[in-house]
Amino acid sequence: MNKFFAFIGDNFLAVVVLLSLISILIIYERKKGGVKLDASEITRLINKNSPFVYDLRSSAEYSAGSIAGAINIQTSNLTKGDSLFKANDQDCIILICKTGTTSSKAAGDLKKQGFTNVNVLSGGMMNWTQSGMPLVKNK
Repeated sequence: MNKFFAFIGDNFLAVVVLLSLISILIIYERKKGGVKLDASEITRLINKNSPFVYDLRSSAEYSAGSIAGAINIQTSNLTKGDSLFKANDQDCIILICKTGTTSSKAAGDLKKQGFTNVNVLSGGMMNWTQSGMPLVKNK
C-alpha cells in the first residue's frame, strides 16, 4: 500500500490528468445518446405517454419477439420525412436494439436532427428478456 501512495505522490500530475479524462469520458458518453432507461422505466413510459417505440434489430430478431407495439425500422430510416419514421420533434421516442449500443448511437443522431425526447432501452433487448419482461411475437 505504501508503494501505491508513493507512486501517486511521484506521478501526481499524471494521476490527476488521468482521472480528469476518465470523468470527461463518462460525462460525454452519458450525453451522447438519449436518456438511458431500464426495462421498468420503459414500461412505465409506454403505459403513461404512448411513445413511438422503434426496434432497430434485424427483421428476423424482431420476428422472434419484441416489445408490444414496437415498429421494426432500420437506423437509416430514422430521419425526418421518412415514411416509416412518423415521430415529430417533440414526440416521445423509445429506441431498442440488441444490446443498447446501436440505439444509443441512433439516439445521438436523432438529437442532432432536433428531436428532444429520445429514450434508449439500457442494455437493449438482452436486458429486457433478462428482466423477465414479456415479448410479443411478430410476423
